[in-house]
Amino acid sequence: MQKMEGINHWLDVMKEKSPAGYAIALHINFTAPTLLFQTYPVAWITHYEESGFILNDPVVMWGFEHQGTCRWSDMADLDTKGVLSAAKAFGMNYGFVVSINANQKKSIGGFARSDRDFSDAEIDEIHDILRLIHKEDVSRITISEKQKALLNEFANGARIDDASANLGIPVVTIKSQLAVIKDLLGTRTNAEAVQRAADLGLLR
Repeated sequence: MQKMEGINHWLDVMKEKSPAGYAIALHINFTAPTLLFQTYPVAWITHYEESGFILNDPVVMWGFEHQGTCRWSDMADLDTKGVLSAAKAFGMNYGFVVSINANQKKSIGGFARSDRDFSDAEIDEIHDILRLIHKEDVSRITISEKQKALLNEFANGARIDDASANLGIPVVTIKSQLAVIKDLLGTRTNAEAVQRAADLGLLR
């Protein structure tokens, strides 16, 4: 059973190097990623989704059409709907995109700062880190049927006491199992564990 320790370590590193946030779509199948990691401001994510920006996002468009890296400042001709201009209102003033296509899989990441543009060295470093994450075989991550049942309880809105009653498992055991699951999936909260398991197709 493989943990996500390696991925989570590098995600933490990129969080430090991209203080205004990032969004990484890992192992994209058609248009849907196997995993999606986001640290962009919640208000921006909400505005982005409500505005339907994904259809006109120059970062996404460039990422699907190219490999390598590109600064947001060099995407003015693609930003016909003002997506990157809108991002500045949320402190995302500078950024770049990384697109990787290897082993018949594509991963795309957008990275932002509010204070200054990224240096060439910083872009190269984050590019290298995303290449490492892209190589991870997330299909090897598995959980047991009992763990699936527990996560499904939370996916359906149950609380710890509810899950305990529904599954006939003591609360202390529920809490212990949740700790194991979160460690395995590399998440910090129950909600993140449910989302990560769903992204990996483990709750089907």
